[in-house]
Amino acid sequence: MSETLATQLLVFSYSCILGASLGLLYDFFRIIRMTINPRNIAMFVQDVIYFIISGLITFLFVLKFNNGEARFYILAGEGIGWIAYHITLGEIIYKCSGKVVKSLSFKIKLFTNKIMRLKKKKS
Repeated sequence: MSETLATQLLVFSYSCILGASLGLLYDFFRIIRMTINPRNIAMFVQDVIYFIISGLITFLFVLKFNNGEARFYILAGEGIGWIAYHITLGEIIYKCSGKVVKSLSFKIKLFTNKIMRLKKKKS
């Protein structure tokens, strides 16, 4: 099937956006790791889940926008979008979420300590 350059550029642009979206999804997994501090096996399982989801989304993207014809420029666009997200907005989101997670965990610890003290006073 013959594609025009304009169509290829449009699909490339969409794939860059898809890559940035997959980067945002990866940050979601990173935030989960930050909150629960998993062991190596849990991190491995999370990575496998992320790659399965990413592969499925990429497969559906290629089916929808390029009639199932996988092209290098689509994968390159995803990679460029993913990297661009992580060196720009991804860093900001990760740093901010780290501060939020630390703050919330500190407040939860304070709350649970107050509850434990109240329980001890009642006993």
